[in-house]
Amino acid sequence: MKRKYFRTIVAVVCCLAMLSCTAFAAETSENRASDQIISYYIKVSTDPGRINVEFSVTGTGTVDKLGCESIYVYAKQDSRWRLVEAWVEDDEGMSRTDTFTCKNAIFCNGTAGVEYKVVVTIFSENSLGRDTRSETTYVTGE
Repeated sequence: MKRKYFRTIVAVVCCLAMLSCTAFAAETSENRASDQIISYYIKVSTDPGRINVEFSVTGTGTVDKLGCESIYVYAKQDSRWRLVEAWVEDDEGMSRTDTFTCKNAIFCNGTAGVEYKVVVTIFSENSLGRDTRSETTYVTGE
């Protein structure tokens, strides 16, 4: 009888320990850097003589820094991609501090008939780290 009671208590303690470990793991995963972005939008388009890059990012709450980490525009030359324009997060209009949302449009010159590759990376940063999302878009200049 004592042995059966002891096994039951050990089983209950083990179950409680597993539940508390699971709850701890769930709590830490919710706060990871990969969960800092609720939504984002990246659109690359062309107008005559121009390439347009629109972006928007919304964080899970007010974060230290939020916006577009980088925009790289490459033009196809022969069979290679050549960097023709670049912006980084500290350039004007690319990011904001102490906010939960950031959006903007960045423009650069484009040449009709030239193929472009545009790599856009958005980010959110807080005390837990940095979360990023990247998209690559191919367009032809008008």
